[in-house]
Amino acid sequence: MPSSNWGSSFVAPLVAVTLLAACAPSAPEGKRHAAVSSALTAEDRLAACEQDPRVIAGLVTREICAGADIFFRETFEGNGRTCGSCHPVENNFTIDIPFIDALIDINPFDPLFVYEQEPELNDLELYELKTLGLIRENIDGFDDLDGKYVMRGVQHTLSLATTIAPDPAQEGEGMPLERTGWSGDGAPGSGSLRDFLTGAVTQHLPKDLSRKPGVSFRLPTEQELDLALAYQLSLGRLNELNLERVKLTDPDANEGRLAFLDPQRGRCNVCHSNAGANHLDTGRNRNLDTGARKAPATGDSPGAFDGGFGGAGLPAPNIDVLGRNILDGYGDGTFNTPPLIEAADTPPFFHSNAFGNTIEGAISFYTGPQFKQSPAARELEARFGTPIQFPNADISKMGRFLRVLNAAFNLDLAKQRLQAARVLARQFHDTRDDVQKRLMELAEVEIDDALEVLTVVGTPLHSVSHYRLQQAKTEIAAALSAAGWSARESRISIALLRVQNARDQFGTNITFQLGQGNLMY
Repeated sequence: MPSSNWGSSFVAPLVAVTLLAACAPSAPEGKRHAAVSSALTAEDRLAACEQDPRVIAGLVTREICAGADIFFRETFEGNGRTCGSCHPVENNFTIDIPFIDALIDINPFDPLFVYEQEPELNDLELYELKTLGLIRENIDGFDDLDGKYVMRGVQHTLSLATTIAPDPAQEGEGMPLERTGWSGDGAPGSGSLRDFLTGAVTQHLPKDLSRKPGVSFRLPTEQELDLALAYQLSLGRLNELNLERVKLTDPDANEGRLAFLDPQRGRCNVCHSNAGANHLDTGRNRNLDTGARKAPATGDSPGAFDGGFGGAGLPAPNIDVLGRNILDGYGDGTFNTPPLIEAADTPPFFHSNAFGNTIEGAISFYTGPQFKQSPAARELEARFGTPIQFPNADISKMGRFLRVLNAAFNLDLAKQRLQAARVLARQFHDTRDDVQKRLMELAEVEIDDALEVLTVVGTPLHSVSHYRLQQAKTEIAAALSAAGWSARESRISIALLRVQNARDQFGTNITFQLGQGNLMY
């Protein structure tokens, strides 16, 4: 229905869209979604989305809206899980131990834990899910369920549009079309993000471990694949920064930016150009062996140790993963590069969750023996003539730099959601005010993330911003309890001013273009 038919004076009730409104509490910071019957077709979802106020207002396309509904609510006739089970919007589209612990307390029967409830799914996951936040992945195929699997953390799905284009130097016959998953080969078939959904359903959503389509689950339709892809590509940011132009007001954070860029200090910008996921030479995502595969094996169960990219089809282990002179894994030891702008509030780090819960701990990895003895380190040494080496002082400074970038991203997401809530209040008044309120709640989640990211040991990082963000939270609380749209809209406007004032403290030229998918949940 065209938006011109729905002006700010519209007062008739919208058609109830239960599939977009169904939510059930499951964690203190947010809500888990009620699963939707697979009898709903993609066309059903598109039709329902035409009645969604975000679509009517022109904030989100109906395709992105329908793709989000598939992502968060479609079970594909499987075990009750959805994509959102492991990629919840209220936890940066990933799961970690604090989130899992909260979920256990609130809802121990959440589909995330279905392997504990259904005997035929006992081996779907292992104890490391609850203790280390690691999920079981048969990344190299399902031919040996007991011996050919690895344990990996859950990557967030933010900013995929900027991260998955493969480096031309690593393209060719048999190579995936896009770099997905920790090793760049997370998707079946062509290896595209579009195909990733099929692999995720097969891996994580089956009713039994035979994984037979039509029995253990149903496969996504072509239209569902297209819609889910549209949604995923609209998440997070759609652009890269230019760190040469960025200037930060915190002196140590700005010095951390210079260390990050300096080829004789951090050298980070070579593999994480502009704090993204792409290589400096090509602007595309490159697989590298950084030695992270030699992480402590705490999370590795009796399956294969994680050999990274390229283990599919191999009949026997082919790589010494841990450096013990034992062939104990499948692959070539390489993993693809994740973005850093989103990193500070998406710990723990690396594919095995083995390198700490702070961004400074992740930076410290590059001063340790695993990295210094790796092929990636030797490549940098050949390029610049000396081994990588930077002082401990640079670790904290680069940490502050990445924290400011992450907090700026958080606050832009908060602003985007608050602005959308304000538009909806002005246009629809109290009709479907549940959408307005949920957007405000998710804006507050991002403000809390920013506050956490800006909390560092030692010299406070932007104390004025902390104060302004607390004021914004007060306004959001008042907006959520306001009696009527006018009072709610007024409080939202004040909250937006507080968030912008906090954001203004960080510096200049930290400019993100955000996707429409951030308004869906």
